[in-house]
Amino acid sequence: MSKNDVYTELARKLGAPVSRRFLAILDAMLTPEEAKICLELFAPDTCKELARRLDVDEKGLSRELDSLVDRGIITRGKTQFAFHTTLLGLHHDLADTGVHTGPHAISQKVKDLWADFFYNEWSIEWTEMASKRKEAGGHGIMLTPAIGALELSPNISPKEIMPGENWKMQIKAAKRRIVGPCGCRTLWGKCEHPIMTCFAGFDNSRGIYYLNKPGRLLKELSLEETMKIVRQNEEIGLIHWGVCYCCPDACEMLYSYTKADRLDLVEPNRYLATVNEELCKGCQDCVERCPFNAIEMRKSVGSKKLKAHVINENCKGCGLCIVGCKQKAMRYELVKPVEWFVERQMRIPTGPPPDEPGKTTRRIPVGAYGGFYELK
Repeated sequence: MSKNDVYTELARKLGAPVSRRFLAILDAMLTPEEAKICLELFAPDTCKELARRLDVDEKGLSRELDSLVDRGIITRGKTQFAFHTTLLGLHHDLADTGVHTGPHAISQKVKDLWADFFYNEWSIEWTEMASKRKEAGGHGIMLTPAIGALELSPNISPKEIMPGENWKMQIKAAKRRIVGPCGCRTLWGKCEHPIMTCFAGFDNSRGIYYLNKPGRLLKELSLEETMKIVRQNEEIGLIHWGVCYCCPDACEMLYSYTKADRLDLVEPNRYLATVNEELCKGCQDCVERCPFNAIEMRKSVGSKKLKAHVINENCKGCGLCIVGCKQKAMRYELVKPVEWFVERQMRIPTGPPPDEPGKTTRRIPVGAYGGFYELK
């Protein structure tokens, strides 16, 4: 198998574009020999078994596997090693749980290649995939209501907030609060927002797996430290969805949809921002903070002064305008039933079937990241 062929096959198995940009990333990260090893690890395996299949020296292969682990390209358990099953998994394990300090840190060259790939190619794919999903009757991403905005909305009872919408409750209930760097900002981001904002490993095996490993930036925080980060994220205008605090400058989805003028691909949640005109001073801070063009200034009835007005059909319920209103002139209204939230939960696509027809002994797990954190 030629050098180009092995990178092409690896891209295909990841479900990634077989493009000049993505093949350049693989070429910069992996030698052809390392890429062949990764091709064999789409399901976990031991060094001994892998050496037998590849017909190579076990000691030499062990050194190569250790190098790939040190660089964050593959994961390992006590005896097993594994690569990734999706492009998204590769990206996030390199980015938000990857090696960012020390001798094995991701090089600037690799980061630049990822940036070129994302901003000029992958972002277009994100929009196309979301558009097809919507055309087929599916739903887009749904934002999580801001903790600060819910706290500023006493009209909404805590009992009315679904567990999946109640981020504050989830933080308090977590057994381990592990926070990492934002994958997008770390690997290709072109913004000055804080880095340590990712909750992908918050209270799960993924975070525990990578915590304290050499070169990783993940940190285990107290409840107070976690809430401080969350409030900082909301105050500076980062948008919360799923496990991420995102911005339209780097986020896989928000950048892609904003660039394509397809904010309709972001699903509104059950909460709508509203304005108390008597308290509104017309400062326009909310207009600047809204990432969805959902607020405009209008003359209020009986007054020449401009007041903030929410364009209901544009509001996604992120709550950033409410958190940033110094006059406390804004709050949430609960405008959709529970069924709206339940029916629109984003379903993570399942992974590929077993490697080859008839071979069922090497099972490939499924999930958002396609990673392996329960290796033997």
